[in-house]
Amino acid sequence: MKTISPFRFNHEIQANASKSDAQRCLILAAFSSGPTALHGLDESEDIVSMQKCLRVLGAEHHGTNPIYIQPRIQQGEKSVELQVGESGFALRTLAFMSLIDYNDVTILGKGTLLKREQHQLIEILNQLGLQVESNDGKLPLRVQGTISVSALSVDGSAGSQVISGLCLLAPHLPNGLKISVANLTSKPYLEMTLERMKFMGIHVQSLGKDSYFIPGNQTYHRNECHIEGDWSGAANLIVGAAISGNIRVSGLASTSLQADKRILEFVQAFGAQVKWSDANLSISAGTERRAFIANIEDCPDIFPILVILACAADGTSAISGIHRLKNKESDRLSVMCELLKSVGVSFEIESNTISIHGTGKIEGGTVDTHNDHRIAMAAAIAACISRNEISLTDENCVSKSYPTFFRDLGI
Repeated sequence: MKTISPFRFNHEIQANASKSDAQRCLILAAFSSGPTALHGLDESEDIVSMQKCLRVLGAEHHGTNPIYIQPRIQQGEKSVELQVGESGFALRTLAFMSLIDYNDVTILGKGTLLKREQHQLIEILNQLGLQVESNDGKLPLRVQGTISVSALSVDGSAGSQVISGLCLLAPHLPNGLKISVANLTSKPYLEMTLERMKFMGIHVQSLGKDSYFIPGNQTYHRNECHIEGDWSGAANLIVGAAISGNIRVSGLASTSLQADKRILEFVQAFGAQVKWSDANLSISAGTERRAFIANIEDCPDIFPILVILACAADGTSAISGIHRLKNKESDRLSVMCELLKSVGVSFEIESNTISIHGTGKIEGGTVDTHNDHRIAMAAAIAACISRNEISLTDENCVSKSYPTFFRDLGI
């Protein structure tokens, strides 16, 4: 258990590596036609899990920063077993990419990923003509067969990671793949995937709203790639400064396609001051703490820290799009409601929206993180507006995405 005393922000921090961008770049490099130097990787658990899986698939990694990726060498075997740890992105992309070389793939996981439903992934694998065995829609999965279609329509309401997996696979198919997506959520993350593919030399044709054709027999290649800073992790720092002080963050791209960059929109609505100078982002608390309205359909990962921002506001803030929160590392809506009750903040849920009655302060207490990295980080930031200490049942879970979080904050 970690106990955090009330504190104020007055920090200068280098943003940690975006695991979203890093995992995409690792896959592209591993399935490239030549070696790639990747700059800016860290050792968060999801990135390490991806690297281990890609080694099993035949890619070699050496060096530190940059890390050099030698693309996969086909093993001559027909079956493979991958342990993706707790990385949902590794699961939902390597389930497709492993089919380039294998027709019998078993995917294992650990921890919270074992509890998460994978119905969207299974349904789309079935649409490709593959047979899938599962544990009632959960891991482990066994995927067998060969892909028998070159066009399909898919439902994207459960998120875009599976769609990213389809897109990453498409250039390796003889006839490519036409993908039409209905009800697409988290679209910015799919756009990240497509932009990185284009950066690596792949032609992607847009056919209209959420419909794409990616020709086959294309190859990835780029000599080097620089990983973006992580807007998801930085969102916690940005809110911390917005509610209690100031921060200067380097390493973030103002033009990033990462969905969680929207945190700037929400802290400005709250009343914080936002300034860019020489690629550095400065955030400082304003004189007002306004209630705000946010829709998290495309950025569900910042829900926990938005709840803390709402607690700091004077008035009622509304966060919609909360139906997306159940199938994460934890049921984040339920867990954050637990937190609100424990720190003395009232709220209501109606349909797809939670309304939080902020008073600028919370009481403090013990927060059960449910082994969820984003809950732990948000709860730590809550100490900035707490009258008393905040205790976390588990702080080590931040290693999934931001291993240096507590060290960076000095708490």
